[in-house]
Amino acid sequence: MGKTKDSRQSVKDTLRLFQLDALFQDGKHYTAAQLMSRLEISIATLSRDISKLRNDYGAPLYYDKKTEDYYYTKPLFKLPAVFVNEDEMPAYSMVLNLFEMFHETPLYQPLINLVETFESPIKTDTDLNQIEFKNSSLPEKEWFETRIVMAKHAVDSVDEEIWNKILKALKNNFKLKFDYTSVGENRISYGKEIEPWQLIYDHEQWYIRARTKRSNGQEVVNTFVVPRMQNVEVMAEQFQLPDEKTWKLNEYAISSFGVTTTDHAEKIECLMQGSALYYAQANFSEDKSIEPYNGPLPHSQDAVKVTFTSNQQPAVLKEFLSFGPDIIPLAPPSFVEAWKIKVEQMGKYLSC
Repeated sequence: MGKTKDSRQSVKDTLRLFQLDALFQDGKHYTAAQLMSRLEISIATLSRDISKLRNDYGAPLYYDKKTEDYYYTKPLFKLPAVFVNEDEMPAYSMVLNLFEMFHETPLYQPLINLVETFESPIKTDTDLNQIEFKNSSLPEKEWFETRIVMAKHAVDSVDEEIWNKILKALKNNFKLKFDYTSVGENRISYGKEIEPWQLIYDHEQWYIRARTKRSNGQEVVNTFVVPRMQNVEVMAEQFQLPDEKTWKLNEYAISSFGVTTTDHAEKIECLMQGSALYYAQANFSEDKSIEPYNGPLPHSQDAVKVTFTSNQQPAVLKEFLSFGPDIIPLAPPSFVEAWKIKVEQMGKYLSC
């Protein structure tokens, strides 16, 4: 019984700290008498709580002797509702850094709101018996904010109105109609209609994987870059999702190279060496095999031949080209030819 009573008292004391912290939000000032009245506590309890806020949680709580009131000197300070231990703090910091990648998309504010729910004070009407806290008096730790970081990449902005229309269409299986500027030809297609299947984030870009029709009426699966969609309309017409192995990217794709897929799979063989050797160990296909390379092409002593199946040939080509001469395609012939064409196109600009 004694342990239960102590536990309840500990929860009550912790909740009171949140209530005290909440009072000082938005730059508000309170005298000791006002705080005791609002929290219904004695001066001794208030003194202990103020000391705990300052010493255990680093609250910038200041007492002005002239006005005889307390306030936060740092307006953005907020007592975290979810206490984490020292080992968990670097991970929490990295999550916040990860959110910055979505700064130019409508996802950013909901993500920040999610963090706010973790960091906001607990409501005063919460049942004290239902609250559980991790016990930690963690001093402020700043080393991980500069020593453990995530490299930043630019994210193309997405119009909030278009974003909301896409979400509405996905939720209700409504068709979408829009004007679209193609990536390769920079040509505008007007009034394009699609059955949106999935909204996918890949390499700092948002895509919609969807079924659409060509001018000859043939149904095809295409991927559209969201920021290139304009004049988006949610149509009243609904559609039926096909089998999951068709519309779910993670089930349809036979390898792990992002959003781009094709309707046929092939065995791909590549020579990997140098900087690509670490990449050869990545789990980008379930049937991937690695063996020493003993072929006729010039190669380093530790070069390997990597073989795997994929229905994402364009994405594989794009990924592998970034390794330069450390990845050389060997098969199939169509893949090798596509690689050669890309290299020749780049070479033309180098000779200018």
